Amino acid sequence: MTALDLVKDLIAFDTTSRDSNLALIDYAQALLEKAGARCRRSYDATGKKANLFATIGPDGDGGYVLSGHTDVVPVDGQDWSSDPFKPEVRDGYLFGRGACDMKGFVGTALALAPEIGRARLTRPIHFALSYDEEVGCVGVRGLLDDLKAENIKPALAIIGEPTLMKIVGAHKGGAKLTTRCCGREGHSSNPYKGANAVMMAAEFMVLLESVWDGLKTDRDARFDPDHTTVQATVVHGGTAVNILAKEAEVTWEYRLLPGRDGDAIIETVKARAAAEVLPKYAARAPEAALDTTLHAQYPGLAMDEDSPAIALARELTGANQVEAVAYGTEAGHFQNYGIPAVICGPGSIEQAHRPDEFCKLSELEACETFLRKVIAKASR
Repeated sequence: MTALDLVKDLIAFDTTSRDSNLALIDYAQALLEKAGARCRRSYDATGKKANLFATIGPDGDGGYVLSGHTDVVPVDGQDWSSDPFKPEVRDGYLFGRGACDMKGFVGTALALAPEIGRARLTRPIHFALSYDEEVGCVGVRGLLDDLKAENIKPALAIIGEPTLMKIVGAHKGGAKLTTRCCGREGHSSNPYKGANAVMMAAEFMVLLESVWDGLKTDRDARFDPDHTTVQATVVHGGTAVNILAKEAEVTWEYRLLPGRDGDAIIETVKARAAAEVLPKYAARAPEAALDTTLHAQYPGLAMDEDSPAIALARELTGANQVEAVAYGTEAGHFQNYGIPAVICGPGSIEQAHRPDEFCKLSELEACETFLRKVIAKASR
């Protein structure tokens, strides 16, 4: 199969994070085993999602990991001009959910599995396919725990997130949290006889912006924006226009410069909310409360100019510049597990998560050329 054919096959699997990815994992494992790979899986608690780690080549430490996530973000409410899970090629572009983020890379790598199987590798090439990256890099932790338990020690990892095939050596960390605002219902004609959780949520969101403002003096010019950000992204609450809301929920996040303390941000938000927001509502309703839950947290990737992963990517691409990005990837987890990581993949992050997501065919071709160079390097 051509790389394009295989990418199209992967897009046709609806692997939205809320659903199982096992059909795609079965497909990939069958293809890899046919090429001679030794495969192992690690599952989530439900058994409905799995990571796949596959190795082609000699046993022993070292080797290069080609890493990508299998899940995609939802298409709900988006205005697509074609079926997002029926890939289409139009005017030199491949359209479909996951075309750039990141089934373009995964499919291109899998298409080369037969070549890797025939190559005279002097060091192994590994495939690492994860679940639930889009909801906070959840699955890759189980994959890496499994490698650690089995004493499998790759030399480096190439994470194929969309970078327009540029070399990215650093990214921000992040976290997803929810804060539940609990008040007391009452008639909206007299807000002093209840505690309006929607208004509490609004004050909490204003507080988040204040915390963000306090972080803007710590800057790193390699990133855009050049500081840590904190913001609310989703809010739910209330039942009717004339009822004081009993509950409201705010989903919020931070995007953290590498090396900074994300837990400190969470504790600052919780402490300030308890001191600055809650007292007004607790005075009206003693049961009023603010409860914050951390759902996912992932580390940043710290720039390491001496990283063998960066050195390999620069050697094979000829790139002089190593970039930093604000979005998160699984690379920080690899780095924290002692596996140097670099990010390089086809497509633009500007197209990720959008309706009519696409990847240029020329980007897929550039990725294929790059990965063939990786194979050649692993054969020396």
